[in-house]
Amino acid sequence: MRKLLLAFVLLLSVGAYAQDKTRNISLELFGAQNTIGVNYDSRFKGNDGWGYRVGIGYGYGKTDFEETKGVGCPLEINYLLGKKKSKLELGFGASIGIYNVTDLIFNSPDDSTFGYLLFGDIGYRYQPTSGFVFRIGVSPSFNFGDEYGLEKSTFYPYIGFGWAF
Repeated sequence: MRKLLLAFVLLLSVGAYAQDKTRNISLELFGAQNTIGVNYDSRFKGNDGWGYRVGIGYGYGKTDFEETKGVGCPLEINYLLGKKKSKLELGFGASIGIYNVTDLIFNSPDDSTFGYLLFGDIGYRYQPTSGFVFRIGVSPSFNFGDEYGLEKSTFYPYIGFGWAF
């Protein structure tokens, strides 16, 4: 009986904690996804301050020498600065995924391989506690220059639309 009571109290505590934070689902164009993706974002507490974002998206890129396309998963820690609905968004994360790189000079596709890029987010976010969410900004990116690092424009814009709950 004690274990059941303890489990019930813990469940109520987690439920109460979950109600004290804002979450949202959004569609993002460009940015860390490079083309298009869907994200889940949550604050650790309230509607501002520290939070995190996880997502899945499709990326495509082409240079004179190669073409890259694949599915990635951006993982980000972010901070929202502002007490009302309009906020400054600052974030840092990594997008990891499986990509196919085609050599355009020799027209030879490589096998699908693991790839990553590190990125930041600097932008504006309209974030109510519930309802329509809007994000716009730039997403600087870089890698460590190793064989798994993906190349992307240094400052890539992003725009996102979603719903907070």
